Amino acid sequence: MHRRKCGVIGSSLFHGSTAGCADEATIYHFNRFPLYSLVANALAVPITGFWIMPWALVACLLMPFGAEGLALTPMGWGIEAVKAIADGVTSWPGAVVNLPSMPAAGLVLVALGGLWLSIWTRRWRWLGLAPIAAGYLTLLLVRPPDLLIAGEGGLIAARSADGGYLLSRLRGQRIVQEAWLRRGAASGAAEAFPRIGNSADGRLSCTAAACVYQARGRSVALVREADALADECAHADLVVSPVPAWRLCQGPLIIDSIDRRRYGAHAVWLDPDAIRIESVADWRGVRRWVPGAAR
Repeated sequence: MHRRKCGVIGSSLFHGSTAGCADEATIYHFNRFPLYSLVANALAVPITGFWIMPWALVACLLMPFGAEGLALTPMGWGIEAVKAIADGVTSWPGAVVNLPSMPAAGLVLVALGGLWLSIWTRRWRWLGLAPIAAGYLTLLLVRPPDLLIAGEGGLIAARSADGGYLLSRLRGQRIVQEAWLRRGAASGAAEAFPRIGNSADGRLSCTAAACVYQARGRSVALVREADALADECAHADLVVSPVPAWRLCQGPLIIDSIDRRRYGAHAVWLDPDAIRIESVADWRGVRRWVPGAAR
């Protein structure tokens, strides 16, 4: 069986309690916190309830007579008004805050706090605010990965000192790129690896054959050409290789093409005392219907 390696496998959001849970889900799934959602809802919900939905009902009643257009036109006016509200509110400065992925424990805490507030009617119901606050505070414990390695396609992302990500290439796998930037709460637009030379923050140094990423006292070799493998293996703490490398690299940790095919995408956290690696397979487990999964 191919050599498996990991230092520590750690792990690939209003008003009223129910509205609070909605914001929690927005953070957890979409990594965005809308600051002015209360304003948008206060303006859009009455239009939806008192204008759009009644005209929708009238349109359904007129459909058998082929006259639904008489109702769909004013209904469309309401939809355009809601769209204008959404566009206007999201254009306000600081309308949306990008946040990293909330831990599952944070989501559970907020959900339990919301349930406590919703179920009880006496004064002790306000105790539910404590787990809600604790759930949101778990965001302070989140540290985005230093490196992200796609399971296929060769895409790699390296976190820069300013909180953004440098990508091995900007073309292709657009959905993967957007997901990485969103879940890592990356600031600004992604930039590409330097073809040759150093990144602006000095963390990434590239030649035509390989790039070396350094952070927190650790060095990671991101190999571009197989011929550079032997040399990079002698100096790096972790080697990311586009070809099978376990026979050539005996010292450092390895994430090569076999690992990516078997375990899917990888996330890497660099620490002075350990390198933590998480893969899709660590979360998913072994499933017989997954192509190339480890058996």
